[in-house]
Amino acid sequence: MSPSPSRRASAAPVSSKKRHTSAAARGLLAAAERDLQQIILDIHDGPVQDIFGALSQIQVLRHRPEMQVGDGSLVLARIAASLERALGEIRNFIGAFRPPEFERRPLSAILEQLVVQHESLTGTTVDFQLETPLPDSVPLPLKISLYRIIQEALANSTRHAGVSSLEVSARADGRDIVVEVRDHGKGFNVAKVLKSEVDVGVSGGHFGLRGMRDRVAIMNGKMSISSGAKGTVVTIRLPLS
Repeated sequence: MSPSPSRRASAAPVSSKKRHTSAAARGLLAAAERDLQQIILDIHDGPVQDIFGALSQIQVLRHRPEMQVGDGSLVLARIAASLERALGEIRNFIGAFRPPEFERRPLSAILEQLVVQHESLTGTTVDFQLETPLPDSVPLPLKISLYRIIQEALANSTRHAGVSSLEVSARADGRDIVVEVRDHGKGFNVAKVLKSEVDVGVSGGHFGLRGMRDRVAIMNGKMSISSGAKGTVVTIRLPLS
């Protein structure tokens, strides 16, 4: 039975408002990604260069004859080691958030790059399976969301599951993109962690789950997490439109 005219009239504004809110949120997401890339560029062109310059000067001092004796040489060595660690950590951070050319590259290539990057930064092995060809035309906010969600899922598994290998699969399912991240490590109590989100990042150790859920919600998608003695599976389903 078709709805009455009054019901149609009342439903239309709600639907329109929801679409407008979703579109605005996706626009903010893309803008936030651009801001992030600008921050990364500023860090690379500013603090990284300053630290590298200071490290270079210390290395020069360490090789002077008068610095080869006494405690001065040991002090400079400790300072140099500290600067090298800081530089390495910053470069790893920049590497993790370097822009993968979201606009120009297809989604499949972006996901492959993410897997290779994760392997390089963490030393873990990721088995990536493209189960079906992914669409050539994918909206920019969807590319950004999938990239950041999967990046966090991989990071969580590496940090918390105690594994050296992971599995990622991606497929097109009708008008949806479905990605699954799986590990075979120690699981966690999903309901408990999600219920106690007020304390996430303080004692829970799963700060990334909230951000993942927020991104999925912005894209009108769905995310499920199952975890137990045999490992954890994160499944993300995002609509193309």
